[in-house]
Amino acid sequence: MSDFGRQLGQSLQEAGMTQLAFGFEANVSREAVSSYTTGRIMTPPDVKSKAVQVTNNPFLAIAAAYESTSGTSPILLDGDNVELNRHTVVAKTVEEVEELLLAIRRAQPILLKPPSTWSTSEKHQIEHLIQETLDVVTSTTHMAAVITKESKLGWIAQWTKHKTKLLSKGFIKVMKGAGRHE
Repeated sequence: MSDFGRQLGQSLQEAGMTQLAFGFEANVSREAVSSYTTGRIMTPPDVKSKAVQVTNNPFLAIAAAYESTSGTSPILLDGDNVELNRHTVVAKTVEEVEELLLAIRRAQPILLKPPSTWSTSEKHQIEHLIQETLDVVTSTTHMAAVITKESKLGWIAQWTKHKTKLLSKGFIKVMKGAGRHE
């Protein structure tokens, strides 16, 4: 079963929505929704988007993004050594950010040189920097998801506010459609 399928089933349950009701919202059959939740078939992008809109569940959004980007966005942390509550995710994020700052300081002199001149050990140092960066992306995404869900502040609302801030600072162009910009 895919993380998205598992999260879809859980998100629908948490939202008090049946597979039939979601199927109506997403314009697919209840049988199709069942197939998505069990992982028998991959969920189409438009249905993933509708599921995130309807449930407003941050963990479903994370799973959808991961599955839709060939694994190039944060993966859901659900292993035996993970406890997802606001206290643990904040502590882990602080730890990861501190590790990233150290990696940045160590890599700065290397980054001043052209990549073609990097030694093997310098390339390893840069890879370490990238991995520490991805650790922070994953931990901060989970921190935002946990806090948003626990506080009921709305995942979509928070991303909308974030995009509005980026737009007001001129970091993105006027957006057309959900989640897209020119």
